Amino acid sequence: MTNEVLVAVITASGSVVVAAVSYFLTKRQQREAEWRDSKLNHYKVLLASISDLAVNNADVDAHHRFALALNTLALVAPQKVVEAMLAFHEGVKISTEDRSPERHDQLLAQLLLAIREDLGMKPKDNPRTFRYHLVGAPPRAKKL
Repeated sequence: MTNEVLVAVITASGSVVVAAVSYFLTKRQQREAEWRDSKLNHYKVLLASISDLAVNNADVDAHHRFALALNTLALVAPQKVVEAMLAFHEGVKISTEDRSPERHDQLLAQLLLAIREDLGMKPKDNPRTFRYHLVGAPPRAKKL
């Protein structure tokens, strides 16, 4: 084989390899972005359901939304988030004897920290200083 043919084969092969690697990396990044968006939507539903309970803990529909969000997230959330969700649930459910607003906020902050870590928030949070409490709004008046 002459040098010109060898150079042409190497150049063509290199172009194909670069295109294939570029395609593979782009698809991987696309899949990761879609997965992150899916998890973010699940997390939004969870926080919305928790917020609904903060306003009216007697709302049966809000309890159903919370249970569905919690159970659905177990499919996509990492173990650390699942453990924080279960700890939050155990700490705030009605049958828990030592419930308190402070404990609620502490467990919620731990859950949020786990979620934010899973989503790769930058810069990273400081668990010693991270604080959060729910902000709720009263239900809207029903229109006649």
